Amino acid sequence: MRSIDEFFDTEFEIFGLKLTLFDLFFFTVMTCLGLIIRLSLYDIVSGDYKLAFADWMRECHEAGGFAYLGIKPGVSDASTFDYNCMFQYIIVILHYIGGGIEDRYLVKTVSVIFDFICAVTIARIACEVTGKDVKKTMIAYSAAMFLPSMVLNSGAWAQNDSIYTTFVFLSLLSIIKGKDNKAFIYLAFAYSFKQQAIFFVPFVILMWLKNKVKIRYVFWIPVIHVLAMVPAAIAGRSWGDLLGIYGKQVKMFSRLTMNYPSIYAIITKDLSSGIRKILIPVGSVATVMIFGILAYYIYKKKFEITGKYMITLVIFTSLLCCFCLPAMHERYAYIPEVLAVVYAVFSYKRMSICTMLQVIAMITYSRYLFGSTVSDVWPLSIAMLITILAVGYDLLLQMKENEIKPEPVVVEQTEAETEAVSG
Repeated sequence: MRSIDEFFDTEFEIFGLKLTLFDLFFFTVMTCLGLIIRLSLYDIVSGDYKLAFADWMRECHEAGGFAYLGIKPGVSDASTFDYNCMFQYIIVILHYIGGGIEDRYLVKTVSVIFDFICAVTIARIACEVTGKDVKKTMIAYSAAMFLPSMVLNSGAWAQNDSIYTTFVFLSLLSIIKGKDNKAFIYLAFAYSFKQQAIFFVPFVILMWLKNKVKIRYVFWIPVIHVLAMVPAAIAGRSWGDLLGIYGKQVKMFSRLTMNYPSIYAIITKDLSSGIRKILIPVGSVATVMIFGILAYYIYKKKFEITGKYMITLVIFTSLLCCFCLPAMHERYAYIPEVLAVVYAVFSYKRMSICTMLQVIAMITYSRYLFGSTVSDVWPLSIAMLITILAVGYDLLLQMKENEIKPEPVVVEQTEAETEAVSG
């Protein structure tokens, strides 16, 4: 064996996982390359940055930092902030970090840092569900670092979906490990950052129905959500205003789809605003009904729940939410798009699902970021529907494969019945 091979084969242990120096070298190279790609996109100025993040940073500078938390948005030009206050705290922290660094770079760097944490969490999930397979763990990490949707979301768009998604994945990892208390704490932080964390909730409810999650820890969600608002309340915001943030966000949009390839892109082109207002609540109720049918079927079906099944179910339910609910942005499928990396490492056949989700994401992202010439979204909606059906079929196969069959009932015969039969 060569000396360099002996060096690279040196083993050590991190978090119970046996690694070699070559694994560490691979991890370092992939991390650096992932960061370089993101840094190369820093000069792109997205519409969201122009119309939102740039204004919020400017408003925070003008308010002097902490005082920005106490200004009620929408009352004057002093604050146009319409996210939950957890991200506003990050804006204030960036104000104090400053140091002559351009605001756009600061905002994007926060998201890039969480990209890294998110990719590490993906690797931890892959490690857990593959029986500590080092090769699959490293592949999952490197693939996550180079996902187009993740790279474009932070490096080009300046969006922060990796923040709440990281906490969602930490919650999922805790559920897989059977640590329900931690799972709800992480979910509470995810929801406090962004309302889109609710796309993970159907999975949690289904796991509760199958007795895989203890619902008593759900109190963490309102507790942490309210505690997260305390600094803003101290700064001067009213509790009514703070508690109503997500309600206002829901009412902000009147379009049935906002560049997301949902069912509404197929059936609702050129509808009047009056019809759209009717279809929004109808679509929401229909989505609840669909999940009700799914919950009934899964509850009645007796089967062993594996880590692979949990991964598949999260992807299926979150995609179904985005496809069936109205007023979805193209970024809202961030959870299944990233988690599909873990789904892909189970077998090469499942790589097609991960690939399809990324192709769809690249097309919809480029429509917004770069003004691509793809004019119609409905063909992507067909592709998305096929993808969802494929994942759903895989769920059915896994349930059948791990089905728990009832024990045969053995009827004991009495002595008289035995004699009668033998006679």
